[in-house]
Amino acid sequence: MPPRRTASSKPSKAVPTKSKGKPAWSIAFEKPERPLIAALPPARAHSPSYHFPLLIDNQSQYDALLDWFKTVEDSRTMPWRKAWIDRTQTSTSGDTDQTINKRAYEVWVSEVMLQQTRVSTVIPYFNNWISKWPTVQDLAKAEHEDVLAAWRGLGYYSRATRLHEGARAVMAKPSQSMPDDVSGLLGLPGIGHYTAGAIASIAFGRAEPVLDGNVARVLSRQLGLYLDAKDKRATDVLWKIADQLIKEVCKYPEVKFSAVPGHWNQAMMELGSTICTPRPKCEECPIQETCRAYGEGVALSNDRQSTTEVLDIEDACTLCEQLGIGDLTTIPEEDPSDEDEKPAKKRKAPTRQTNTLSNYFAISTPSASSNVDTEDEDASAGSKKRKVPGVSKRSRSVNSYCSLFPKKVAKKKAKEEECAVCLVEFYSSDGESKWLIEQRPATGLLASLWQFPQATLSAADMTAASRKASAQKYLSSLSVSGVDMTKARHIASFDPLVHVFTHLRLTMHAYRYRIADKAEADSLTCTGAPARKWVTASSMDNETLSTGMRKCWELIAKKD
Repeated sequence: MPPRRTASSKPSKAVPTKSKGKPAWSIAFEKPERPLIAALPPARAHSPSYHFPLLIDNQSQYDALLDWFKTVEDSRTMPWRKAWIDRTQTSTSGDTDQTINKRAYEVWVSEVMLQQTRVSTVIPYFNNWISKWPTVQDLAKAEHEDVLAAWRGLGYYSRATRLHEGARAVMAKPSQSMPDDVSGLLGLPGIGHYTAGAIASIAFGRAEPVLDGNVARVLSRQLGLYLDAKDKRATDVLWKIADQLIKEVCKYPEVKFSAVPGHWNQAMMELGSTICTPRPKCEECPIQETCRAYGEGVALSNDRQSTTEVLDIEDACTLCEQLGIGDLTTIPEEDPSDEDEKPAKKRKAPTRQTNTLSNYFAISTPSASSNVDTEDEDASAGSKKRKVPGVSKRSRSVNSYCSLFPKKVAKKKAKEEECAVCLVEFYSSDGESKWLIEQRPATGLLASLWQFPQATLSAADMTAASRKASAQKYLSSLSVSGVDMTKARHIASFDPLVHVFTHLRLTMHAYRYRIADKAEADSLTCTGAPARKWVTASSMDNETLSTGMRKCWELIAKKD
């Protein structure tokens, strides 16, 4: 065990590090000669070396994070969390290799499912998936339709397609096993830097970093980096810092394989998802001592003033953006629900606030006229508010300041589109009905899923009559084997349905049509592209329709 190294907490005058001729990200990793004083707004004057990760020089803190993870690891039951298998301590039998490969496959599936999806939502999908295809070999043999069906409801269906393609790529290799290093994993379809790092560290014990939204938020606050975490400059820095940290923590290269890399990466992700959240609980954080944002928040709560020192332009950090008064005003008001605060019978007229730092970081209770954003959970009977135990007014001030990191960027407004959805029923002479569906392209939105024929409506389709006419025209133009689509008769129109994707707000105008024909429904076949088929109402639930298409189908089901 190497000696513990702790960073001094005594403030001192900032020591600028000459950055002449070097990019900002390279200076960010140079250790300052002396501890640097907290960079306080509005100026936040600091050199690039201010972003040196204090965790690297503080073994007691990264030990504290690993110890914290051990205590919480079992509190959130996740079926993909299993003990790491040390190859050096086990036999080299085929059974061991198969177990490790199965472990890597499970980590892969879980990480892909967890992208843009909550843990609670993923767990039943993961269990169902692994019960169907327990190994990568099983997934490679699966039919793509079955893979999409198992993914139904998770969204972002291209993830399922890439998983399936990746499994087939593994089986195409001579070893027919999962690569155990990042470079090999990156060669599989759909595996990026993050997923490769997660598999390599958790399953194979390699000192490889991960960087998802949770880890980026933790590191941005640890470094005091005020920048959009999705900005390329930020991601470049954060990846390098994450790599430095995990190699230091895991004692790489002296120790090449161990359980620590997986524990460290999972601890960082767990910390970001449970404590260092967008609205952090800094009082519970095991690594607050090395957090630059936390140190700044504490200094502000102590009425520390921003330094008047002006750095030479060559010595100043060029990564961080300005944290101005406008940003500070986004900090939520304090919760005035402390039990020792009694409401006065009479209130004085609130004084007009000015844009000064003291207004936003004072730890006094705000005026009663403030708009208060509170979360009341498990309130006891007869109590209107519940005091959050152990959270002082000062802590809430610090938490509020830390919530500013990383910099928030306004989301782009989702694009709006409207489409006509044609629900076409073929009614045969024998009284049997079938419905027409078609397959979407193999790439792009909702790739390879099935849908009812649909057409994008133009800006000219502003009225109900024009939309209906456009839908009829589109349907008549379809070439479907053995069926004259011009004979489709309009039966009903439905109220619009709105389905929201990440970057698209789609308004669907559904129309029901019927084609009565003497031909038997069983004789219907479709050829050509796109792939189309006629299905019975009873089998529609087994088709891999998107959520929006299922909403449209429910209109028919309710009607009938």
